[in-house]
Amino acid sequence: MTGANPTPFGSRAGIVLTVLGALLLLGFLLLSGFGEDINRQVGRVPGPAAKGATGFQALHDILARTPGIEVRMLRERREYATDDLLILTPDRSVTAADLGEIIRQRIEHPTLIILPKWQTERDGLTGTRERRTDAIDFGAGRIGAMLSNVAETSYDRMPGVRRPQNQNDLPSFGPVERPATISGRAITPLVSINRGGALLARVAGSDTYILADPDLANNYGMRDPRNAVAMVAALESMGIAAPGRIAFDLTLHYRPGDRNLVKLMFTPPFIAVTIALLAAAALAGWASIARFGPPLRDARALAFGKAALLDTVAALTRAAGKAGAGGGAYADTMRDWLGQRMRAPGHLHGESLAAWIEAQRPGYAARDQRLRRAGHESELVSAAQGLHDWRQETA
Repeated sequence: MTGANPTPFGSRAGIVLTVLGALLLLGFLLLSGFGEDINRQVGRVPGPAAKGATGFQALHDILARTPGIEVRMLRERREYATDDLLILTPDRSVTAADLGEIIRQRIEHPTLIILPKWQTERDGLTGTRERRTDAIDFGAGRIGAMLSNVAETSYDRMPGVRRPQNQNDLPSFGPVERPATISGRAITPLVSINRGGALLARVAGSDTYILADPDLANNYGMRDPRNAVAMVAALESMGIAAPGRIAFDLTLHYRPGDRNLVKLMFTPPFIAVTIALLAAAALAGWASIARFGPPLRDARALAFGKAALLDTVAALTRAAGKAGAGGGAYADTMRDWLGQRMRAPGHLHGESLAAWIEAQRPGYAARDQRLRRAGHESELVSAAQGLHDWRQETA
């Protein structure tokens, strides 16, 4: 069908699809580069501000309401050297290098590391409900590796419900379900399990403390008043006697992710270059649409029409190298045509007709012979032009 639309979509549909595709591509790039950062911002809040069972919002609130204790959130790594008792609540994504870097800067300052125990996920859309995803073992090897730059420890989980035992005059904690303990040559137990490792311990020769079982301090554990009283007393024994200050670390949860090409493209100073390139691409696309319109169709190999047919025959003759051999046939055709136009007698043909034409209009015979002697295309064209000029002059 000659009237069919050469393109499958109209111009509006093409523009909409192009813009939509560009937006989806841009969204994909941003999510691939900033996905981890976005998940940290819109996903579960970190331990000190989490209201779920494994969070520490309750401990934060209890300490904040305790007279003589000042509680704050530590958000910048340059604040690690503070005299505050720093409470670290690493999750499973924290590495030994992350933890070791903080402890290295706090050799002379008290630090409490509360280890993770349960793997949980948000239950529904509320921030206060969680469900366990792996109730058996968080990963003893992973915990040991996380603490490798702090102390050489052995991490263990015990079955059943156990009652903690204090090695000092701290108030007693409540029973713990499947307690998590640590042990090692550099570990000095403060609270432990009978015939087991330490729930709360101090790293020998330092002010670094490790709470192996977070159920003594998290929101789930704070439901038991015994744990709340004992935990505040334990923190005071670590050097925060009133007036003391406690800082909950957030840098482990909001630490900057690894740099990648997408982040470089969309963060200063390269964001300006990216915007300029996107604008140039948009302008180039718009200019292409406005200037060229719909795409051109390929021309036919053999065009329609008499002129196209003659051009095709001439092209084929020229391609075969026979263009200069048509002088005699052209001269015969022109002789017969002139005879008809000049009303020559009907019995004259061939050379007699040519002689009659020469007699009526001198000059014809020389031009006729020149046509017949033409050896190549340029001579033939020149001779044909001469015959044409003679005919115009003698008409």
